[in-house]
Amino acid sequence: MHLSELAQRWRQRHSSLRELDGLGSDGLRELAGDVALQQADLYNLVSRSPADGALLPRLLASIGLDADRVSRQQPAVMRDMARVCAGCDSARRCRRELDREEAELSYKTYCPNAETIGALRR
Repeated sequence: MHLSELAQRWRQRHSSLRELDGLGSDGLRELAGDVALQQADLYNLVSRSPADGALLPRLLASIGLDADRVSRQQPAVMRDMARVCAGCDSARRCRRELDREEAELSYKTYCPNAETIGALRR
């Protein structure tokens, strides 16, 4: 990744965080309620790399689950898994193992959603 790409991502994230701050406490509370998240989770989601948002659907696909189907059939479960994924400290490992097509074999050792994914597989 080039320095210019890193700088652009940094500016984009900080711009998004400023937008959240600009909502004020009432606006932020309303937005959080609209998307069924805590305010802190909103900040966490916005501060993450946009590429991290693609990890959960990729992981689910790698183990034979359709993220769109889960979203339609169990939206609260999918929303909770997305929230947990956004706060995960293993995003780099997850991305690396997905790229190597090894995630299905090892996600249970690092993924905070492993138990939920296991339940969905059953």
